[in-house]
Amino acid sequence: MKIVIPSKNRADVLAEHSFKLFPDATVCVSEDEADAYRKITPNLLLHPATVNGIGPKRQWILDNVADDVVFMPDDDLVCVWSNVGFRRRRITDPATVQAIVERAAILAADMRVGVFGFWQAAFTRYYANFDPFSLNTWVGTALGFVGRRFRYDEKLVLRADIDYCLQCLLHDRIMLMDCRFKFDNVAAFKGKGGNASNRSLERHQRELDYLKRKWGGHIEIVHDKQTLRILVKVPR
Repeated sequence: MKIVIPSKNRADVLAEHSFKLFPDATVCVSEDEADAYRKITPNLLLHPATVNGIGPKRQWILDNVADDVVFMPDDDLVCVWSNVGFRRRRITDPATVQAIVERAAILAADMRVGVFGFWQAAFTRYYANFDPFSLNTWVGTALGFVGRRFRYDEKLVLRADIDYCLQCLLHDRIMLMDCRFKFDNVAAFKGKGGNASNRSLERHQRELDYLKRKWGGHIEIVHDKQTLRILVKVPR
């Protein structure tokens, strides 16, 4: 398994966050940012500056990394939360985090599914001990890929992970989300750098409309007060 952290204009964020959890990871950045990131690690995977947006970047990584299993965490992760037990537990030890990822990767490979990831709900109270895995949803923030059966839709630079997971559900019939663990980041969609330069209300709405046209009733967009929830509707 290869761990590759996609990053952009966030060398300082990476150093203080995800790199502490994954100190041996390869960092994938644009060629024109190599000098800034070499101050943190020599393990760089450099892509052309023309590769822009999370969908194209993830696909470039999958096209240029030979390992069958590739895990891509965001660059601003602060910890992993364990949802198991009476109280959730904060995990920052790199060896423990690595073990969590490796076990999920083994399970996904044994299940022969193309994508795996972890709990995304904001609150631990939504976790049910009797239902530790979800097989028909989508994952982001920290996700892994087994094989190369699917490709990212490179028209999508913001919501590409949702489309990729739906492809997996269409063909494999299941994917894997380990609900026992949540990879927590600084503040999704609020930090500078990363995909922020591509983000706008217009682009955001355009991609949501595109996903609705492409997947129809299998995707539901819910506006709940100030929160937007995107639900995958693939009954099992």
